[in-house]
Amino acid sequence: MSDRFVFHASKDEVERQFNVHSEREDYFESHYNITPGSLISVVYRENGARLIYNFKWGLIPPDAKDEREGTENYQTTIEDIREEEWKTACLQKQRCLIPAHGFYKWKTTKKKNTPFYIRLLSNELMAFAGIYSVWESESGRDVYSCSMLTTEANALVQPVGDRMPVILDPEHYQTWLRGEALSEQMLDRLLQSYPMSKMAVNRVSEEVNDTDNNRPELIQPIPK
Repeated sequence: MSDRFVFHASKDEVERQFNVHSEREDYFESHYNITPGSLISVVYRENGARLIYNFKWGLIPPDAKDEREGTENYQTTIEDIREEEWKTACLQKQRCLIPAHGFYKWKTTKKKNTPFYIRLLSNELMAFAGIYSVWESESGRDVYSCSMLTTEANALVQPVGDRMPVILDPEHYQTWLRGEALSEQMLDRLLQSYPMSKMAVNRVSEEVNDTDNNRPELIQPIPK
């Protein structure tokens, strides 16, 4: 499972890399221990424009009675999507990018769970592939929510988990945000595990286990 991630980019960095603009400073706040159910910054396309907005992390089903019903849908696989018609519709026309610097995974043994932070070797900002939905609450409020797509872990990540987020290169942002269905061939091409040669895995402090902790020190490597 990839149920925590990190985002600490500046407003200028996000706007430049994703070709978006917003006057909202809160869309660019740094977070070092993001959990499902949180509001996260998401880049998406709507009415022909590329936008950034705060989405609920956890895809809300169209027939949900409460927005909390989406929390368990914080990540999904292409196989899961194809089994549910409403998720398939999101994949066809409502795809999004989730800006991030890295994600956490835990290596489980009989004695304890050891956290690891996984990032690009360059430490640069990246984008997870996602799908989103717009759910209308009883009060008539539109709630935007999303799910992170995962794929098989590459050889670097495999020792700490068998799944990892789908990471897209900037050259594929435009294709992913296109508001039309993608061919099976294109999906197969995009939804691959990211090359291990471009990534790093570091053991980090067990303080990340506490979801209340949200400090830059959480991603600092410690000796294995």
